This record gives sequence, C-alpha cells and structure tokens, in this order.
Amino acid sequence: MIFRNVTRLGLMGGTFNPVHLGHLRAAEELTERLRLDRLIFMPSAAPPHKPDSNLVGFDERLHMLRLAVQGQDKFVVSDLENSLTKPSYTANTLRVVSGMTDPGCRLFFLVGFDSFRTVAQWRDCSDLFRLASFAVFRRPGLGSGLDSVKEVLTPFLGAEPDVELDPDGWGGSLVWPGFQSVLYYSGCTLEISSTDLRQRLEEGHSVRYLVPDLVREHIVGHRFYRGAT
Repeated sequence: MIFRNVTRLGLMGGTFNPVHLGHLRAAEELTERLRLDRLIFMPSAAPPHKPDSNLVGFDERLHMLRLAVQGQDKFVVSDLENSLTKPSYTANTLRVVSGMTDPGCRLFFLVGFDSFRTVAQWRDCSDLFRLASFAVFRRPGLGSGLDSVKEVLTPFLGAEPDVELDPDGWGGSLVWPGFQSVLYYSGCTLEISSTDLRQRLEEGHSVRYLVPDLVREHIVGHRFYRGAT
C-alpha cells in the first residue's frame, strides 16, 4: 500500500483538468521544503464545488497525471477517490488516508491559496485541520500571505493562533489549539492555471512548455478541450 512505510506523507488533491507544470513545480518545492518521504497526487473523482462542464473523465485525468510524474520517485498517483462515495469531499478522503497510514505518520495536505480561500465552505471544514497539517502555497495573481491564511481560518477555528515565521523568509506557520499546523509557502510562482490552459486549447493555441510534453501529446492526440497544438 502506497501510504505505508513513510513518516511524512504529502497529499495533493484537485481536478488536474489538466495537470500542468505549476502543479508539478509546487509539488517539487514543497516535497523538498517539508521533507516529504512521498507525495500522493489524488485526482478528484466527482468535485463538489466545480461544474462538470469540460471536465475530462477521471481515468483520463489519472492517466495524464501518471504521464506527468514519470521520473520522480517520490511522486505517486492514486485512484482512491474513485472508489469512495461521491461527491469527493476532502474530509472523507483525509479520514480514509489517515486510516491507511502507519502510526506516527504525519500527513500534509497541499493546496493552492486560490482553492484554500473557500475552505470554510468545504464539508466538515473544522475536521480537516485535525486530520492533517495544511501546506498552503501562493498562487499568482492573488494577494496572499500568512495574514491572509489567518483571515480565512480565524472565523471558524476561533482564538488567535500561535505564529512562527520561517527564518529563511519562505512563509511561516499558524497553530490553533486542538488543530494541526497550517503552513504558508510563498514560492511556487509559475503563472499557469488549468482554466487558462483549457481556454488556450479551445481556441486552438499551443500549450507547449506549460504542460509536460507527454501530457500535451496525449491531449492533442485525443482532442481533449477541443484539441490544439
């Protein structure tokens, strides 16, 4: 089982529609920064907060992820969410993954600030921060920082958290009593988004150098998002 025999396990969820170099660069930097033994990419089978329009099928998104992570031994792609109840709630996924890890394993959930800023609307949102440490990374075009993360969480986590700034200047962490830490990372600045990629593809523009070559070839060959070069 891919969740066993590790002490620091990362989990990156999302639709990955499609996976791109921004996802991969964030994963690479945080794997290094958090000293992860392994990082699991967990594509959402039935995302509750996103419409089905232009969402490529689960098996194809899973396949593109597997193409994308070839050659990085710490990166693994899991189809777990496809076997869980739908829609795909993060809290449910974290509960299942937590139950499949060894005692003492620390679980980190990696998420961009663009998604994280809506976390108060997620199912069982308070439970999320008991199940895993969150590692929030900056997304281009959005004003964010440790104060922004605190502003998102304080309304439902309550009192003032303990704050620890990173001496290297990459961000810091927040800890509320009774919850696991929430870390903010200010790196990961590639200005790439799946929404922009889908628009480029729909309009017939190239996405070369924005997605891994194998992923681009698969998209073009199958004419996903109406095909492109």
